[in-house]
Amino acid sequence: MKKNNNELTLVFIVFLTALFSFLFFYRLDYTTLVSWDEAWYASIARNIVKSNNWLDTSFNGKPFYDHPPLGFWLMVLSYKIFGINEFAVRFPSAFLGLLTIVLVFFISKKLFKNDYIAFVSSLILGTSVWYVFRVRSGNLDSILLFFYALTVYLSLKTRENFFWFILVGLAFGFLVMSKTLVGVSAVFLILLIDFKNFLNLFSSKKNFLIILVSFVLFFLIVFPWYKYHLEKYPDFFYHHFLDIGTRRKTFQDFLKLNYQLPLFYLHMGVRKWYYLWCVSFIYFFISLKFLKKEIFFILFWNLVILYPFLTTNLTHIWHLIPVYLPLSIIIASGFYYLGKLIYDLFKKRLIKINLFKKYFFKTNWYDFIYLFCVLILSIFQIKNFYKEIIPQNKYIPDDVEISKRLTKYKEKIFLDDDFLPIAVFYSEKEIIPLYTLPIEMGTMVKLFLSEERNFIIVTRNWAVANLDKEGIKYRFLEKNNSYSILKKE
Repeated sequence: MKKNNNELTLVFIVFLTALFSFLFFYRLDYTTLVSWDEAWYASIARNIVKSNNWLDTSFNGKPFYDHPPLGFWLMVLSYKIFGINEFAVRFPSAFLGLLTIVLVFFISKKLFKNDYIAFVSSLILGTSVWYVFRVRSGNLDSILLFFYALTVYLSLKTRENFFWFILVGLAFGFLVMSKTLVGVSAVFLILLIDFKNFLNLFSSKKNFLIILVSFVLFFLIVFPWYKYHLEKYPDFFYHHFLDIGTRRKTFQDFLKLNYQLPLFYLHMGVRKWYYLWCVSFIYFFISLKFLKKEIFFILFWNLVILYPFLTTNLTHIWHLIPVYLPLSIIIASGFYYLGKLIYDLFKKRLIKINLFKKYFFKTNWYDFIYLFCVLILSIFQIKNFYKEIIPQNKYIPDDVEISKRLTKYKEKIFLDDDFLPIAVFYSEKEIIPLYTLPIEMGTMVKLFLSEERNFIIVTRNWAVANLDKEGIKYRFLEKNNSYSILKKE
């Protein structure tokens, strides 16, 4: 069913761009960075700026290779434009999050040839609370989603002209360089979309050359960084691929379902849209619409991303954000077709009444009703999460404030708390958390009783009483409502 014209597309894109530019960028720098990941990644990017070493990423004086560096590189470029500050940390995420909204529109439109479904797909994605939350933070999720959506969109373009597959290699390379192993699932979608072209790989010289060029581009993007780290760090393979990438899951682990927590997190992440997702899934199977290629594709996409998270109890709410891409399209299309079925049944019953036939059904009201219902739900979504997401005023937490005071000290700095990334970023110092010390020095009391000299420590105000109980002499250097900086006498 085609509901598709250039003017309508333009109106929808302008509306989406205006709405989500506001939601993603308004007061983006009103809050300080948070631990762990945001301040952690911001420090890694700042180290690249200082060292001008784009291959060796580090945090707090130690190598960091949990994730590939593309997100940090984008943050560095943002630093060079805006300076090293909260806005620059979050800008790449917010900007690519906005572009992802547009990409989802065109993915959905390419699948269903329907501007209304495309518009609603983007609206659902952009009003999913955890999507907005992560887009407005300096994390890697938004960057991952953009290159995932770009890979899918370019793959769909290959149906029109297989030369687009060259750009698929580029997009997929950037996707793999965004976050450890998460984007690899896109290879299944690429194979599904271009299955016929891969079958003709050796019978078509043109297809062979296009695929070869695509693989070369992918190789040039991905290989140098991975080769460098595999050669330099003996534990890189196990840490990057097994500890971080798969959480050391075995094949048998992938056959054991632990779906309660992931589905709960999915519900919390998209809120009211979750119920429409469930209804759409059920409708597609009962109506056998899953046999249609576009429906089968989005259901397969949903399964490919979601299934690994259903087989582990280590899933966190932000891990499921890539699921939001197919989920939003499933809801938009399922709600459209199910609603159309109900509308047509209702229309048939009322058409017998001449008054309705002449005045009400003379115009097709369904698209208006569909948009109206989704817009109302979207307004409720935004209303419910607006104050959670958009800061109402500027506020500097005590852990950030005390960390900024550390910049003037030259002594070795210990931290008796869990805000290490914040302390490192705002102090611009290397910090030693107590939990990394040997057991004989692993508490503040033990540290003060040790042979360690010429150091300062950040601790909570109430913890100072532990030194008083032991009769340990110390000196206050700084203090705020929550934290103190102490020095050994």
